[in-house]
Amino acid sequence: MLQSRVNELEEENDFLKRQLEEKSAQEQGGNLEIMATGDEEARAMILDSSTDTTTDSNTDSSTDSSSSSISDSSDEGKKKKKRKKKNGKKKSKKRKKETKKVKRSNGKGERVASIADVVKRYRRVLKLVQRGFRMTAAFKKACVSRNAVKDTAAIEEIYMVDKSVLEQFKGKYTLLQLPQLCQKKIVGELAEKIIEMKNNKQLIPFSVKKD
Repeated sequence: MLQSRVNELEEENDFLKRQLEEKSAQEQGGNLEIMATGDEEARAMILDSSTDTTTDSNTDSSTDSSSSSISDSSDEGKKKKKRKKKNGKKKSKKRKKETKKVKRSNGKGERVASIADVVKRYRRVLKLVQRGFRMTAAFKKACVSRNAVKDTAAIEEIYMVDKSVLEQFKGKYTLLQLPQLCQKKIVGELAEKIIEMKNNKQLIPFSVKKD
């Protein structure tokens, strides 16, 4: 009986050992699973972090690129505006010059306030006629109106032939009155002298009957 009891105790002891070993093996397996799970989560966190960093980097670079393109387009826009302003000013100046030329060619825009002004304008045309220009071309080249010069031609003709006649009118009449007064004085020898000078191109060859 004692031997039987000993055998039973040994069997129970072996059974308990096996249970302890199995339990120990299960606990170790659980720890390994936990560790593996932890490693996977850590890897996932690392991947997420790198992905976020890459996304942020891409976002920053795209933002910088966008800002750069906006800045470039803004600078280009400013340059275009400056060019337009410069071109606008140039065109405006050119138009003003052309307008002045047109006015002068129509006898407007060039005012004569004295006998000296009348003489100066007359001689500008006379020099062109003496150089061989036809009457029409000479007036166009000098940018003055034919009628404006013709209406005051008697002043220059008297001035060239007998300046003393003008001294009689000095300070007594306006510039608008002088052409008619001078024309009345062009008679006799004075008239003949003026015709001779016109034929020799020493005066503008205005014709009495037809210009």
